[in-house]
Amino acid sequence: MPDESSTFGLNREKLGKLWKIGEDILKDEKETDSETIKAELLQSQLAESLPLDVGIHHLLPNIFSVVCEKLKPFTGCSFKDLLIDPETDPLILETIKDFHKKQAESAPSELGQEIAAIIYYTAIASALVHHDIRITKFSYKELRRSFGELRQTVWLLPDLRDLFNRAYNQCDKLAVLRIGAAGTLTHDELG
Repeated sequence: MPDESSTFGLNREKLGKLWKIGEDILKDEKETDSETIKAELLQSQLAESLPLDVGIHHLLPNIFSVVCEKLKPFTGCSFKDLLIDPETDPLILETIKDFHKKQAESAPSELGQEIAAIIYYTAIASALVHHDIRITKFSYKELRRSFGELRQTVWLLPDLRDLFNRAYNQCDKLAVLRIGAAGTLTHDELG
């Protein structure tokens, strides 16, 4: 009977190298699968629209003056469409931000928290880039740091990466403009 446990004449060192190669390949596949899953989940979340009951109470006082604009998120526009569109009202961006902040806080998984946090920061970036408005209490320095990290995310959609790049640059510009009266702040001081 032939020996099925044969090493085909390979010594321990060569067998170890083969195992290492196999482990590296499996590790790369797992990382790629993880990034693919994150990208797909982000796309899925961005394809959803704002639930009516979440945002409508914020919109009712102004609903008659700009009906079409205010109802835009309830017409089936996706989060992505609203976040990328420069015409989206800042109040709607703030509603999306608040909605995803709650989602991040209550998500049952770390991945769900990460996806919700990205959409949260995307709403902040959109308001900053498209309207020169900061819809958060985070300082420009803190936002710059966050946008800098987010734009490095490998699996991020190109539209969002572009928005984070623009928001990162906008934070530099706005921080200097805000400090301008007291003296110019250098980029090193921005952190």
